[in-house]
Amino acid sequence: MNPKHHNPTMKRRDKDGNEFWAHAPYNFVPLPEKVVTVDAEAIPGHDVYTEYTGYIDCILETRSPIYTRCAMSPDFFKEWAERIQEMMRNNEARNKYAQFFHLDDAETPIIPGSSLRGMVRTLVEIVGYGKVQPVTDQLKIAFRSVAAPSDDPLSRPYKDTLRNVKVGYLERRGDTWMIHPAQRPTSLGLPERGSYLKVKDRPELSQAVPGLIRFREDNYRPQYHKVRFDCETKKDKRGRKCVRVVNIGGQHSTGKYAGVLICSGNMAESGEASSSKRSTYVLVLERDHKLKPVPIPLQVIQDYVDSLTDFQKEPPFDQRYGCLLEEYPVFYLEADQQVIAFGHTPNFRIPAWFVDERGRRAATPLDFVPVDLRNSEQTDLAEVIFGYVKAHKQDNRSTSCAGRVFFSDARFELAKDGVWLSEEPITPRVLASPKPTTFQHYLVQDRGKGHDPDNKQQLAHYATPPVETAIRGHKMYWHRGPVETTEVQEQSEVNWSTDTQHTSIRPVKAGVRFCFRIYFENLRDFELGALLWALVLSGEDGKDYCHSLGMGKPLGMGAVKITPTLYLSDRKSRYRRLFGETDWHRDEREEKNIDQFIRAFENFILQRMDTQERGQAQSLKEVERIKMLLKMLEWPGPDRQLTEYMTIEPTNEYKERPVLPDPLHIGEPLGNTFPSTVRQVVKPRDKGKRKKRNK
Repeated sequence: MNPKHHNPTMKRRDKDGNEFWAHAPYNFVPLPEKVVTVDAEAIPGHDVYTEYTGYIDCILETRSPIYTRCAMSPDFFKEWAERIQEMMRNNEARNKYAQFFHLDDAETPIIPGSSLRGMVRTLVEIVGYGKVQPVTDQLKIAFRSVAAPSDDPLSRPYKDTLRNVKVGYLERRGDTWMIHPAQRPTSLGLPERGSYLKVKDRPELSQAVPGLIRFREDNYRPQYHKVRFDCETKKDKRGRKCVRVVNIGGQHSTGKYAGVLICSGNMAESGEASSSKRSTYVLVLERDHKLKPVPIPLQVIQDYVDSLTDFQKEPPFDQRYGCLLEEYPVFYLEADQQVIAFGHTPNFRIPAWFVDERGRRAATPLDFVPVDLRNSEQTDLAEVIFGYVKAHKQDNRSTSCAGRVFFSDARFELAKDGVWLSEEPITPRVLASPKPTTFQHYLVQDRGKGHDPDNKQQLAHYATPPVETAIRGHKMYWHRGPVETTEVQEQSEVNWSTDTQHTSIRPVKAGVRFCFRIYFENLRDFELGALLWALVLSGEDGKDYCHSLGMGKPLGMGAVKITPTLYLSDRKSRYRRLFGETDWHRDEREEKNIDQFIRAFENFILQRMDTQERGQAQSLKEVERIKMLLKMLEWPGPDRQLTEYMTIEPTNEYKERPVLPDPLHIGEPLGNTFPSTVRQVVKPRDKGKRKKRNK
């Protein structure tokens, strides 16, 4: 059995004592217990007609605003593709970039067939119990827990690991990177036990060190400054000897010692430099020529590069390699006379490590997909319908397979009250990239394996063995009902001359109708049924379901309703005659009874899926996993308060790491009522107050 997710039974409390459950605009359809495979050898060939052939006409109506960006023309791409931020400062270019996808006329929107195909294929993969693919093995999971409270599951591993951090200078020898250790303060007779010194931020530093930008200055950025300085010894509050850096100046000043002053990120929570709480800079001494350089293995470099954030690609760092800059100081961890991790600050991000046949390496999302669900030698239903190629190195199959379905573009047909949400492009609210490091949302918390979602210290994270946890499943976004322009558009004015996060879009409004066609050849009854299930969304009677398409899903954009009509072609009859009464003889007829194909598909899956997962279900809508899928597709969706992002300011709701309940239990993990015996998470007492009380 794969790890099974358990919902929390206790609310979390923020710093003001307010209780809440975890909530997000997204949730997950769980992984299947096993993949339902299809015999690849039995796939009908492309040189004969032996099964069902025809097409499905689809009416697509937008229920909320949708947006699919237009492809760049060759000339536009040549001019702006490498200068996106500069393009956003150019009003004409930005407005052109905001256009909806179209071909000849920018005022006639088109939904590309590739988007429709991808949307339907994803649903067939889920409901058809397909493999979980593709999942990256490139994104390396790393984390920082500098100020995390002691009950955070990452706090102790992080602090214990960085207790032995060292510092040195990068050196390149051919294709090999080394770190030449720096002098330790103790080697100079200074009473400092660490590997570097600290310099307290004070106003006179900006005059003493040429070019220094202090933490709270508006134009602050990370910096490296060569300096000379003196030291004096004094006693701290506990009576222990410590070092104070004095008379610091530029590299040509007269100080006794030399080194590099490192000014790393100012950790300004609000984005305003003035909100920075940083108070000390790091001072690294010169190289210690008595010590040998320590090599950095290629895998460690690759893990670091794969986990770089946007911040670590900006100056003074290298756009591709971050802090890997020759002769620059770097902090590192060492084991067996090799570097095992490094970064530009003493509290750098460390990988969630695994040790396997390849040695020590950083964890990736692929590690948390059960091996049986990503067996590249198996072929699933989505693959035999849509085709597959050996697109990634995990695929061990010797052949590829062409698909048997073909999607046209969705052409504009009708708009009852205008086409566009706004006549001019709008600036949507900022949507950041997904944060998989929020492991309490993205990883299974299985009580049976010791990971209680109500106990923050027991939560599974990316350093947890994969036998104890797994990814939550297929990520989907909730529908949010009818959406107004003001809910999509950024309400504050955007300064395009400096902004790097916003974009421009021109969405189609709700109530616009498109039509498209899906051609299919040689589909068996259960394969055609899978395609129809994904279009009809065969859920509970009386409930309305919508698909999700395009950008802006966390804002409630992208909800569309699809109404399919099936037409079957009698190929033998078609080729017996050339002409019909007024046209070519095609012998195509509308098939009103599509339920026969959907039943064939459901029976195919139910008979082959894991028996324990199926239970007593007689249709897919009775299976808990598919109930969760349908819940995510319900229109108009849950109460919006249950599908908002949690806040960081003024209260950081992520701090207590509340676990995200499954789609069937958002806002009420135990059902409609909560037992009176359920404990509530108690707000931790302030340590300072506790000490005072003990006195």
